[in-house]
Amino acid sequence: MKKLITLSLAIFAAVQLIAQVQFNPQIGITTLSLKNPPSGVTFDGKIGMNLGADLRFGERFQIQPGVHHINSITAFQSTDAEVETGEVVYKSLKIKALAAFNLIDAGQLKLRINAGPSYDFLLSAKEKESKINVKEDYKNGTFFLQGGVGVDFLFLTADLGYAHGLSQTFAGEGAPDSKMAGMYFTVGIIFGKGKK
Repeated sequence: MKKLITLSLAIFAAVQLIAQVQFNPQIGITTLSLKNPPSGVTFDGKIGMNLGADLRFGERFQIQPGVHHINSITAFQSTDAEVETGEVVYKSLKIKALAAFNLIDAGQLKLRINAGPSYDFLLSAKEKESKINVKEDYKNGTFFLQGGVGVDFLFLTADLGYAHGLSQTFAGEGAPDSKMAGMYFTVGIIFGKGKK
């Protein structure tokens, strides 16, 4: 009898959790620049692409894990000996775990804030023109703290946020204070909980 009650409670809890889940595929743009770059070099963020999806668990307060493929570009300029310019294209896989809270929850219109940690696994880093692989110059991944605001209207959603790197960007000891940071903007569709 105890096993039957336990199983019934577990099934009930799972059904309730699934009933509160939303699936949110997104596409957007991102910029990624370098704070405290190595001496003699500047890095400026250019427009890149973001493609991924989040899950949302909860109602007014939500847990929002997600996976995104990031394609970002930074333009660099070196002035040490002679002026050298170029662009580095980064491809990474972002895993994030945000917490969100709906400041406004007016049925079909919601305004929320979110924040939490994320980790970017660096898949590749290449100079855009020469295609030279420079991945070995970078750490294999970066921890970020990110946060932003979002709005849901009917089954559509949009998010604007900022991600600040917490871990060292470059491999080796040459620039220990260099960290990535950038803005992102995504739009998407909400599935689940009566949406779409």
